[in-house]
Amino acid sequence: MRQLILIRHPATDLAGTFCGHSDPDLSAGGLAQLHALQRRLDRLPLDRLVSSDLLRARRCAALLAEQHGIMAVLSPALREMHFGDWEGLRWDEIATRFPEQAQRWLQGFATFTPPHAEPYAHFTARISRAADEWLQDASCATLAIVTHRGVLQFLLQTYCGVDATAAWRLSSHYATALFCTRTTGADNPLTVRETWHPG
Repeated sequence: MRQLILIRHPATDLAGTFCGHSDPDLSAGGLAQLHALQRRLDRLPLDRLVSSDLLRARRCAALLAEQHGIMAVLSPALREMHFGDWEGLRWDEIATRFPEQAQRWLQGFATFTPPHAEPYAHFTARISRAADEWLQDASCATLAIVTHRGVLQFLLQTYCGVDATAAWRLSSHYATALFCTRTTGADNPLTVRETWHPG
């Protein structure tokens, strides 16, 4: 794999919340973002496209795959983290309803698990198991991954050498496409060479 395109799904009506494993469809604005994303990727050859199996990513992946004449592979490994009791809430609601837990999350989200949520170590392990296999496949020149912000942040930090602050910034827009390349050798880290998002 020489080129990786990391794609955050377009917006839903739950934009701005801890959406997690909730499964909303794309909003009207999200559909407009998807059409802009299709235009950006129109002339780019894709060998493989893998996607989270949640609807907001799956719908995006299906249209992109159809556009490029390939099949989208759906993977639960690419789901966003499950946020337990925080699912569907905005940060200000979490800070009001769960003030102590919110503070612990801010102090160390990797070591604090909200009630009934997925532990961060489990979240990153499931992503790594799948990503290691896909990224080491020399038969695939260009791979696109459609997923969620938390997954993108982990992939950027782990496989592209991007620090946490930059990963947060790069993944901030819905329907973002991050174009990452590897020069030579399967063990070389990927480099983010271009970022794109609809207006």
